[in-house]
Amino acid sequence: MKKYTIILIAALVACAFSACDEETTLPYIPVEKPDPTPPSGENPDTYTVTYRLDKVLLCPPENPKGTEIFGKLDYFSSLRMTLDVSPLKITVTFDNGNVPFSPFAEPLPEGPVECELDTNVYPAPNVLRLKDTDTVIATFDQDGFTTEFQLDSKLLTYKYIFKPL
Repeated sequence: MKKYTIILIAALVACAFSACDEETTLPYIPVEKPDPTPPSGENPDTYTVTYRLDKVLLCPPENPKGTEIFGKLDYFSSLRMTLDVSPLKITVTFDNGNVPFSPFAEPLPEGPVECELDTNVYPAPNVLRLKDTDTVIATFDQDGFTTEFQLDSKLLTYKYIFKPL
């Protein structure tokens, strides 16, 4: 029995050493370090999101959730809102398209307008407003951006609900 035990141990040791004879090395894969400065004019943390009008709600006092009127008037499909977000600032460009009225009490300047997203609003939703003013452009929640406004009637409220393109 001792003879078989010694032969078995010798065989195991021989197998262990033969497995360790070959030196295994992994192939060399060079790692390129990223350039610390982005190409001129580009910031990797900057992005642009364009929103289209998804719903237009007419909200009378007896129905605060509103009635969908987006499909009833064909000019709503041309309305767009574009956000340019960077670490330094947020700008919004509001293109009213063919809509004959503006949802804002005072007209927005042409082109990109600097704004800020106030996330300290309690209870939510967050508020997107013109920088250094109290002019609210839209509120933001899980449904997207919403702009509430009134036209001629003090009883009727309208809501634009935007979704990303």
